[in-house]
Amino acid sequence: MPTVKYLTKSRFKLALECPTRVRFDLEPEVYENQKADNPFLLALAEGGFQVGEWAKLHFPSGKDCVTKDNEQAMADTASWLQAGEPVIFEAALRSGFKYIRVDVLQITEHEIRVIEVKSKSVVGADSGQFFGKRGGLDSTWRSYFEDVAFQVQVAKEYFGRLGWDMPVRGYLFCPDKQKNATIDGLHEYFVIRHDEKNRASCVVKTGVLLADLGESMMTLVDASPGIQAVEDDQDSYVREGWECTSFQGAIKWLEELMRMNNRGLPIPMMPVGVHCATCSFRTQRELDVDDMKSGRRACFEHALGWTQSEFDRPKVWDVWNLRSKKRIIEEGRWFMDEMGQEDFKAELTHPEELSGQSELPNAQRQWIQICAAKGTFNSVYLDMEGLQDEVQQFTWPLHFIDFETTAPAIPFYEGYTPYQGVSFQFSHHVLHADGRLEHAGQFLGLGQGEDPTYAFVRSLYDNLSGDDGSVFMYSHHENSYLNYAHRLLRKSSPFDESFTNELLRFLESLTWPTDEAYGIWPESRRVMVDMAEMVRTYFWHPDMAGSNSIKAVLPAVLNASAELQTKYKAPLYGSAAMPSLNYNTGFSWIQFDEQGKVRDPYKLLPALKKDILGEDLETINRIYGDDFIGNGGAAMTAWSYMQFAEMTDEEREDIQHALKKYCELDTLAMAFIMEYFLIELKKA
Repeated sequence: MPTVKYLTKSRFKLALECPTRVRFDLEPEVYENQKADNPFLLALAEGGFQVGEWAKLHFPSGKDCVTKDNEQAMADTASWLQAGEPVIFEAALRSGFKYIRVDVLQITEHEIRVIEVKSKSVVGADSGQFFGKRGGLDSTWRSYFEDVAFQVQVAKEYFGRLGWDMPVRGYLFCPDKQKNATIDGLHEYFVIRHDEKNRASCVVKTGVLLADLGESMMTLVDASPGIQAVEDDQDSYVREGWECTSFQGAIKWLEELMRMNNRGLPIPMMPVGVHCATCSFRTQRELDVDDMKSGRRACFEHALGWTQSEFDRPKVWDVWNLRSKKRIIEEGRWFMDEMGQEDFKAELTHPEELSGQSELPNAQRQWIQICAAKGTFNSVYLDMEGLQDEVQQFTWPLHFIDFETTAPAIPFYEGYTPYQGVSFQFSHHVLHADGRLEHAGQFLGLGQGEDPTYAFVRSLYDNLSGDDGSVFMYSHHENSYLNYAHRLLRKSSPFDESFTNELLRFLESLTWPTDEAYGIWPESRRVMVDMAEMVRTYFWHPDMAGSNSIKAVLPAVLNASAELQTKYKAPLYGSAAMPSLNYNTGFSWIQFDEQGKVRDPYKLLPALKKDILGEDLETINRIYGDDFIGNGGAAMTAWSYMQFAEMTDEEREDIQHALKKYCELDTLAMAFIMEYFLIELKKA
């Protein structure tokens, strides 16, 4: 007998994005899904698994429905309810073709509580925080309330059939940013363990009680106002192709689609639109590969009859930071080459005629990308005049820094609030005026119960205080986290008063304040320069495909510069001529693929040993799309994994080695980009 496929919480959320995505989700062996589907690693990255286990400690008598078998879970839940159990974790409730697992089902004297545990933080229990100034539901909270509203509806139907005459009310149980950790090392109570099949799970150490964790930082929030707002919404659930006009109507219609699917009728394909830009059911270039199909390709073939030539044409939804893409696509124009100057309010200039812009407006940068798609601009845009004016302000040598950070839902250290930032790693490259490049410094705090922030700041001070050279970051991330460090040092410092004040002055010299409540300091001559802003203002390359991420800019720069290729093709990196703290035998960063293009240096990073993280490594790779710790999110996940997992020293050393090489490449990438700019200026 075939297994019944239900409208679950996850499928309901997916269906609200687009019901066709559920069609593809139901055939994972057929349709590629770019999103990682391992809930454990996703929860680790977001702090969800710790919060979930922490929430259970608030209900010490709760029954835990651990089975993954739907029928067994429903039987266990029914048995416990009949026996009068007041709290059930992962309670399994079914009504028709709707099926939910409730994080915490609590039966009180007056009501049935459907409690959804979320790692997203709240600020107290006031429901006003979920609504905007005009009274509407905050868009960042909508999906959470849709989730709990769906569960409440299923629970009402379930208990109604049982004849229980009690109201059902939804709640959110979240970390509260108004509360501080009152003990150190909270994370040590939550550990990752692997079973005989190397599958990971989170467990609370045996014998641990809620009181052992200090004062709780979780807050229970009545979700009723948010649920009511969702149910009263007369606009959000009226969409082309949808056979409903309200949230309740959407539940009934989507359940009927699941009923049809179980009878052998596939979920119908919905009309295509701008929402297709975010569809994860796709393959590279929309080509079928390794027996896996692109769901998005199937939609556009069905709706518009697209062939491969249409899939290869640059799309409107790929124009960088374009706010009008929904309108343009609704007019039936899907491709960049169908756009014109009339689509912009600003006066636009052809890229070849641009020069000396003190700031490149968004619309102009978008127009460069569109001109390239039209074939009227087939070059690299580099504003020599504007770039030269900025470079003249630099002080040599040039310092490039990059941080790896985390903001855990459950604070690691006493006095921290949920999601308070922790800096655990940096890399530092120096480019000298004579062209010499060196990897001059790095830091990696292991955590393991000790706050790395103080040693991080001390090491950064040692790296940057030897001269007045300009300091570069990529985006504002480093500025934000140095502000966090400034705040921490003002509150508590392991150093004497004199050195603490020296460190505070050092941090102020590099940053601008982001929180007026912690004081204002004048802008320093040495305040960090944002290289991402330099790229947005002065540089565009067709290989960047509209992205300004350093991961997109680096390959573009290396492919554009014969000089960089010549300099870094020789295996000199890590030698005495070009020192590195992690490469010591000479390494070549310029390697070519079969098409003759420079390989992405991030693809050259070492892979983690698969026997260390098992299936979790594969999920980390799928989350971030790499075979290594190839971006900041994966680095954060791997470092967090070290805090919670039970592993050997050798296993930790392997992760540390990969983290150091990844962070080193980030600052090396910044140096490469700067060298490219300087080389081109010399040619002008």
